Amino acid sequence: MKIPLILFSTAILVGYLMTQPVQSQTRPLKFDFDSIEIGTAEYPQGPTGCTVVYFPNGAKGAVDIRGGAAAVRESSSLASNNTWGTADAVVLAGGSTYGLEAADGVVHSLMKMRSNPTHFSSIPAVPAAIVYDFAKRENALYPDKALGEKAFAARKKNVITIGRAGGGANVTVGKYFGREWSELSGQGAAFGEWKGIKIFVVTVVNALGNIVNEKGEIIAGSKDPKTGVRISVAEKLKMNLEANLDSEVPNGNTTITAVITNAKLSRNDLERVAAMSHTNMGSKIQPFHTPSDGDSLFAFTTDEVDLPKGMDVSDVGVLAGDLLNQAILGIFE
Repeated sequence: MKIPLILFSTAILVGYLMTQPVQSQTRPLKFDFDSIEIGTAEYPQGPTGCTVVYFPNGAKGAVDIRGGAAAVRESSSLASNNTWGTADAVVLAGGSTYGLEAADGVVHSLMKMRSNPTHFSSIPAVPAAIVYDFAKRENALYPDKALGEKAFAARKKNVITIGRAGGGANVTVGKYFGREWSELSGQGAAFGEWKGIKIFVVTVVNALGNIVNEKGEIIAGSKDPKTGVRISVAEKLKMNLEANLDSEVPNGNTTITAVITNAKLSRNDLERVAAMSHTNMGSKIQPFHTPSDGDSLFAFTTDEVDLPKGMDVSDVGVLAGDLLNQAILGIFE
């Protein structure tokens, strides 16, 4: 009787493992982009957190907002018709709109670093975007001014913590049919360099939609709480409609992203890079940009290197989009 019992136990274990999300552990990702510094900080008892990308020499920026429930700070300073449009840092945080306060901590840190300047060109500009991360916790902790200061103080060159860290400390995906169908997510990042053009991306994925791999397979999200089987939102929605079942789509979802390059680009070019790369993320997050998401993507350039011969802004958009796909999938490795 021992052999059948072992085989039966093994079958149960295999079945169990097949239903589990492929979830990464928090780990460092190293890259090579000396013109930016990154810091993350968390309140583990939340959990919640924030991620700060600092530009020591400033950066020209743009923002692409696609979700129907976005909350963004200083988006007007990145508009193409704004005559200034230079940022000192960008913040990606949890805590819903409360979490925008984390950017105040970065502003305060920069103010102290610069000895309390009042000249127009020295006053810090720190755009920010947030995700709703209060689900499945019973407290109201959020990334406040103090946590923003802590993240800024923790900044380093050429390394970022990915997984359930920073703004991705308490995020999930695949909630279209209720939060009980969701799976854990986190913060992803990726880097590439081509002919001296560097592109770094970071994204906090708290999407309503599922995560789909290169084969079109769902690797996270819409996991049936009873069977453990994942299902496409479109297919489940069709089934619900045929059965006259309502889909009560939960609010509080968002993917927030920053794309940073050293290529010399105009703000109009940055808007195009933002639009292209944001759109490309839809191949991995399905559905994307719903009324219940607050999807926002910042694009920045440190304006250091001319595009080499044979390379244009479209190429930057394509490469940034490819890196974002890597960043999203890397969360679940």
